[in-house]
Amino acid sequence: MESSNPHEFSTRALYAAVGLLSAAGLICQIGLMRVFSIAQWHHAAYMIISIALLGFGASGTVLSIVRPRLAGREAGAFRWCAAGAAIAFAASYAISQRVPFETIELLNQPRQFWLLLALYLLLAVPFFLVACCITIAFLLRPEAIGRVYGVNMAGSGAGALGCVALLYVLPPASLPVIAGGLAAIAWMLLGPPRGGRGWILPLAIIAPVLVWGALTPVRVSQYKGLAYALQLPDARIETRARSPLSEITAVSSAYLRETPGQLSNYPMSELGDLPPQIGLYFDAGPVSPVHRFDGDLDPFAYLDYVTGALPYRLVTRPRCLIVGPGGGGEVLGALAAGAAHVTAVETDPAVRDLLRGPLRDFSGAWIEHPDVTFVVAEGRGHLEATRDRFDLIVLPAAGSAASAAGGVLALNETYLYTTEALAGYLDRLTPGGVLALNVWIQTPPRQGIKLFATAVEACERAGFVDPDRHLAFVRSWNTGTIMISREPMGAERLAAVEQFCADRFFDPCYYPGMPPEAANRYTQLDEPYYYNAAQAILHGEREAFYRDYAYYVRPATDDRPYFFRFLRPARLAELMAQGPEAVPFVEWGYLALVATTLQSVLAGVVLILLPLLFLRRQTEGVAGRWAVFAYFASLGLAYMFLEIAFIQVFMRFLSYPIYAVSTVLSAFLVCSGAGSLWAGSLPPERRAQAVWCAVALIAALSVAYLIALPPLFHAAAGWPDVAKIPLCLILLAPLAAAMGVPFPAGLQGLATRAPALLPWAWATNGCLSVTGATLATLVAIHTGFRSVVVLALLLYLAAAASLRMLPGARA
Repeated sequence: MESSNPHEFSTRALYAAVGLLSAAGLICQIGLMRVFSIAQWHHAAYMIISIALLGFGASGTVLSIVRPRLAGREAGAFRWCAAGAAIAFAASYAISQRVPFETIELLNQPRQFWLLLALYLLLAVPFFLVACCITIAFLLRPEAIGRVYGVNMAGSGAGALGCVALLYVLPPASLPVIAGGLAAIAWMLLGPPRGGRGWILPLAIIAPVLVWGALTPVRVSQYKGLAYALQLPDARIETRARSPLSEITAVSSAYLRETPGQLSNYPMSELGDLPPQIGLYFDAGPVSPVHRFDGDLDPFAYLDYVTGALPYRLVTRPRCLIVGPGGGGEVLGALAAGAAHVTAVETDPAVRDLLRGPLRDFSGAWIEHPDVTFVVAEGRGHLEATRDRFDLIVLPAAGSAASAAGGVLALNETYLYTTEALAGYLDRLTPGGVLALNVWIQTPPRQGIKLFATAVEACERAGFVDPDRHLAFVRSWNTGTIMISREPMGAERLAAVEQFCADRFFDPCYYPGMPPEAANRYTQLDEPYYYNAAQAILHGEREAFYRDYAYYVRPATDDRPYFFRFLRPARLAELMAQGPEAVPFVEWGYLALVATTLQSVLAGVVLILLPLLFLRRQTEGVAGRWAVFAYFASLGLAYMFLEIAFIQVFMRFLSYPIYAVSTVLSAFLVCSGAGSLWAGSLPPERRAQAVWCAVALIAALSVAYLIALPPLFHAAAGWPDVAKIPLCLILLAPLAAAMGVPFPAGLQGLATRAPALLPWAWATNGCLSVTGATLATLVAIHTGFRSVVVLALLLYLAAAASLRMLPGARA
């Protein structure tokens, strides 16, 4: 029913506005995650999740304080917040690209922490305004909180799905602008305020701000590879391509010469200079070169002078599989080395589009070479799905030497380098096949040692009786190659390893029967770290070595897929005390995550405790305020813990991170919304029972999934994505629906018995969700995702236990 109040609007318009604003919030959130992956590094994505949730928490805090003054003006406040969100989405993005924040300077420039805080507060504004709208909608329709929350969740889920489609055709920087446009539509759906005159001023501001946001480019960190490349005298951007996975910038320069490692003893005067290149910069960071190729493989003889050439000395005329070929250097090197056939498995479809499109002539269309099969897929997923076997499987070194040394990959989850993954690769080899793992060499040594340890444990997992007879490891000053032979290495292969190292001046780190004096001969370190580590891992006290080594070199697993995490937290204070000298040894991703977590905790304390000073009079005589805190805080942490854990679980199956994130978020949000709608329709006397049933179902399904999903996913590995995604949605639906029950059930009780506490409950849930987003990652890094799930279940039980003390729960 319409109200006579000119500021009032229909319930249908309210629901539509809430749905659009919720979709806008998710679209902006995912867009900013991609923007900051380009502008800074991958770990910035965690910051964006926290920022969005911080805005939600802050909205509850503010509305708790101003609620008495808001009485009777809720509809007008909703309008102004919707209009403000339309402006803030684009404006906050545009302003953020002018904040000179640099992750790598966090240690030696204290002002960077203040800049990080400024980014936090700035980017939280649009999410704050969206959350204000949702909280005000609760106040406008207290009898229908479950429906409002359900529409909110459904709109967010639709936004998550829509992002995937948008990222195929639009740059990430456009998503905050699209979010602003959706917010403007939501505002206009509420009807013309004051007879239409109230539209003039907001529209006069919204339109130019959206244009401003659309014209603002992403500010790329000066420390990223693209920024360096564009400083070359003749640097020129040839073309760009994008996909939901990355944005690729193709740069040409006569000075651009990228190699997959040190060229050792290369006779340039005899064999010639390297072929001209165009560098493909992925999200402005790691580079993969595209070489000029005219069908003649002779110019690629230089690739026989890197450590990655050794596997071709061990296997003659191999049928190869190369994971992550990028611009194609590894493929051309394999063909030049005599490979019979190469299957190149590239994750990013934008690479294929470039090589078949604007770079086709330059690259010589190697992608269509008769001895090459190009596949767009995630490498491990493809190997699990195919029944083919290969004589040689090659994993190029991940990232770049600079990113590896800088520790900016510390939070990158990768399932390519876990013990389970390597054991799976070994299963796809022919009896005499070889798995070659390339790695960047760091000082002090850590990445190469960790990969060797992973190789050893993968051999044991694969059932090799004597792993030491199957392994070899050689290095230059900046790269290393670890080889795992499916059969024990015989005299011929061992002789090939020794001769290759002698010819190329590479240092052997391990091979069966290697004498100690053969180590550390050419590129000399203070001591033979790699040889000593190999001996300790293979023949010494392995656990003691893992425990006592200065860096974390225990192998990554599918439960803890953080291969690039090496920092021990106990050393963080020691490193920070060293000041700028410690810059090369600090993992910036980990440090940024810790800083983000601390900031979210401090913000949460302020935002949760501050309203209590103002709520004292309004809630006088109302018991159970701390039960409200316990209930909604537990739910905020638990929901985020399960969401992040299951994103990782399903990422293994769906292979593509963007598919996993969008599928899991959509399922969680839409199905939680359905659960909320059901919970909101329950009579008061059945709410407590419904919450306990939901918690029991959450616990049962979570445990069942942890046990049953790995074999199920292995059996369905060969399914196409169009079948995998619906399967994931079906599997997640009951869990997500159950997770949607407790929150609106608690809110509905508060709306009945203690309405003044309703915004504070929303603030508590939002603030603890902020902490949960980053804390879940910290827990996963140190103890694994299974621990995250267990903690989530304990938190759900704690919430259910505090329900009986909640105001209105037993009404």
